[in-house]
Amino acid sequence: MKKTIALALAAFMGMQLSAALAQHPHREGGKPEPRPDITELVSDLNATQKRKLETITDESKERVDKLRKEQKAVRDSIGRYMDLDGDQSRALYPLFDREARLQAQVSREMYATKVRIDEVLTPEQRKELKAAGKRHHRGKKK
Repeated sequence: MKKTIALALAAFMGMQLSAALAQHPHREGGKPEPRPDITELVSDLNATQKRKLETITDESKERVDKLRKEQKAVRDSIGRYMDLDGDQSRALYPLFDREARLQAQVSREMYATKVRIDEVLTPEQRKELKAAGKRHHRGKKK
């Protein structure tokens, strides 16, 4: 549950992952950056809200994971063409476009998740989540 809700936190904070970050989503050591669970950041969630948030984040994680797998396959193809000698632009340009479209879909999915989360939370809870997200983000920069 924590992993799926973590995706929602990233979406809620309005993070749009750049193509560079998407290419290198892990820290040194190859382990994903841990993100706090939304239920740990918002103190007064009722049982209904928790269930709805879990459903929202589970569904979003599934869609984003699928898109990221497609992105990886496209990036792998790009890498193979980049390793070849000569002008590979006829093959590479469509792949670059496909990778950009997939990244845009990921960003849209993350935003849609944020909107769905906003519909579940009260204004006070949204404010609390936003403040917690900013604290978490500042802590990662150090």
